[in-house]
Amino acid sequence: MFLDDSACNLSSINLMKFLRDDGSFDIDGVRYACRLFFVAQEILVDFASYPTKQIGQNSHDFRPLGLGYANLGTLLMVMGLPYDSDEARAVSSALTAIMCGQAYVTSATMAADKAPFPGYASNRDPMLKVMTMHREAAHQIDPEACPRDLLEAACADWDLAVELGKKHGYRNAQTTVVAPTGTIGLLMDCDTTGIEPDFALVKFKKLS
Repeated sequence: MFLDDSACNLSSINLMKFLRDDGSFDIDGVRYACRLFFVAQEILVDFASYPTKQIGQNSHDFRPLGLGYANLGTLLMVMGLPYDSDEARAVSSALTAIMCGQAYVTSATMAADKAPFPGYASNRDPMLKVMTMHREAAHQIDPEACPRDLLEAACADWDLAVELGKKHGYRNAQTTVVAPTGTIGLLMDCDTTGIEPDFALVKFKKLS
């Protein structure tokens, strides 16, 4: 949910590309990918065309972006984790926190150079309150169910996102969306789309 009459350009990261052969997750790699994609999306805000004047105005005033991921279901299966399990929820929480935390770290870094989004000043206090809630949620991920390196990365990213945001503000009012990735997931060679589990061993897609 976001403002009426606004637009959000989306991009999704294939999580399976960051799972190493030994079963560990390339945290630095996914962090780099998040930063790279997020900067590209931010650049697109000023180069995109919008269907109405109001949508264009709100998109420039709040600069919402939708960085997301795909293939979570496949990642969990390859890791040997049941989709409906505490371990799967913990891993998913940590990966989502890393992605969103890195997006806001990047957004705050860009705000230091380019200024926060125009609507930031009037929304500063409630936005920082929400950022603090995100940080608290990252620190509440179950340490018994989550791999230690993922948990530490999620907490560190949100600590930094809040710290930088208090100093510089944020360039974007919204940073992440887990989209269905129904069509682009096929182009990305994903077995599962968005956040959902696999629903069949054989699947057909029409009109793609």
